[in-house]
Amino acid sequence: MFDRKEYQQRVARLQTHIQKSELDAFVVRTDTNIIYLNGVDFYSAERKVLMIVPATGQPSLIVPRMEQERLSRSATVGHVLTYWEMDAKPGRGWKELLHDSLSNFQRVGIEPLADADVVAELQPYQWQVLPLVEDIRVIKSSAEIALIRRISHYWTEAMNAMLKEVRVGKSIPELMQAGSSIRSKILENEPNTDHFNTTLYMLYGCSPESSSPHHFSLNSEDIIPTGPTIINALGKVNWYTAENERTILAGDFTAQHAELFDIAQQGQQLALDLIKPGVPCADVDCAVQDFFTEQGVAEHMRHRVGHGFGMEGHERPYTSEGSEEVYQPNMLISVEPGLYVEGIGGFRHCDTLLITENGTENFTLGTPKDRASLTF
Repeated sequence: MFDRKEYQQRVARLQTHIQKSELDAFVVRTDTNIIYLNGVDFYSAERKVLMIVPATGQPSLIVPRMEQERLSRSATVGHVLTYWEMDAKPGRGWKELLHDSLSNFQRVGIEPLADADVVAELQPYQWQVLPLVEDIRVIKSSAEIALIRRISHYWTEAMNAMLKEVRVGKSIPELMQAGSSIRSKILENEPNTDHFNTTLYMLYGCSPESSSPHHFSLNSEDIIPTGPTIINALGKVNWYTAENERTILAGDFTAQHAELFDIAQQGQQLALDLIKPGVPCADVDCAVQDFFTEQGVAEHMRHRVGHGFGMEGHERPYTSEGSEEVYQPNMLISVEPGLYVEGIGGFRHCDTLLITENGTENFTLGTPKDRASLTF
């Protein structure tokens, strides 16, 4: 996906963190983190892939025979150890290779989402759980930022294509098809896309069911109703994610619908105005909660203001009241406070935002958010 040097720099940054943590080596287990460090798409399923990164020197990969050729193309690892299967006979499995790889080490770190059976194999060592790969993933490189900016623009184009077709009674599947037309442009512009690393979603939350934040209207007979509908264009391209989400009001919507729309939009704008380098993530979430409380709609809040974007749809930093992180340049985040009223529906806009040296850059400003523009 990126230049080989990009992946080498990631491993070097990880090794710096390993050294600062006074570890001899670090075990990476999750597919996302291994792809982040290697640049090779794969899907391990039940067959474990492990990356052993020493504090100094060359990392090694432990892979099932099924993935040997694919993962031997790694941008950062030349030492690939192969086991037979997840349930191999003694001497032919991943556990033996793990212990062989760690034989010269005592202080070993492992990532937080590693399987329990991998952690169990570390009992002979001085081990600890540390989010070292996540620590370096939270700050994006210029190449990552450029890709997520492009992805955001794809979703903006998809959203605008759907909004052109919106009206009360319009078929949801037809609207999704209008947004999905962006697929051909992505395939043309992003040559590294494949079924592993690229997915597109055009999601609709029609009222009143959209009062559940993760309700999606997916039936073939679903249509745009009178009142609020949440429309979302999102997904990943070459593993990286972004999102463009808007709430519309259609038909003979009520004064209550309009009021809730405006309060939700004002809450999002408050967050956008507050976010900048050096601001604690928790402060922004608390400020939006306070605003919604002042407006008398606190009971309709159901989640934090936002989360980070990168190789996963939800990752650090989290704009949440309990977060201990501070916004830093080159973080990428969602900004999406919402209100959800039983029997009425949901109200939520989402933008993809880059933290810059002096402020922010909103990647999804190409779609309007004011009520006048989103009334159909």
